[in-house]
Amino acid sequence: AALRQRPNYIVVGEVRGKETYTMFQAMATGHPTMSTMHADSVKSMVNRLENPPINTPRILLTALNFVVIQTHARIGDSIVRRIKQVVELVGFEPETNELITNTVYEWDAATDTFVYKGHSFLFDEIMEMRNMTHEEIEAEFQRRVDIINYMVQKGLTDFREIAKIVVQYYQYPEETAKRVREEMGLPEHGAPKAVEAGGETVG
Repeated sequence: AALRQRPNYIVVGEVRGKETYTMFQAMATGHPTMSTMHADSVKSMVNRLENPPINTPRILLTALNFVVIQTHARIGDSIVRRIKQVVELVGFEPETNELITNTVYEWDAATDTFVYKGHSFLFDEIMEMRNMTHEEIEAEFQRRVDIINYMVQKGLTDFREIAKIVVQYYQYPEETAKRVREEMGLPEHGAPKAVEAGGETVG
């Protein structure tokens, strides 16, 4: 029913059953789609998606661009939520029936920081689609990081306040980013440094 309304985005709160097949069909036809499910890794996610009661064919999973894996961890005396990994699904190997993945970000529990693994294939696609250079997309990404950090620093949780800043950024990106960095006391930034990229396959 949602597809007949020609939506710009499809958001499914949590996938548990047959609705997953329809969601992946929507992805395959170009609809931006987001959802959640319970799994502690890409491999366990694939296992859940392929088996009952979901039963999604593996070839359809290639419509998925990336997976964000969250975890609960103890930091000091507190239990906190952290993004454990951001993993791209970049291809399918028909001879081995394996999904090819690339870990873009990984949480370092020892330092409680997020480590960039050096390369994003999704960024490559965006650069090609929008005719952007590496420097341009890295600068755009950093501006968005600054905006999010600014909202965290200000303790903004009301969706109206968040939406206002997001709209301001889309209307006046350079001015909004500059104001945010000035209010946070940040210097002019350069491109983020990259470390060696990592890639793996999921059987």
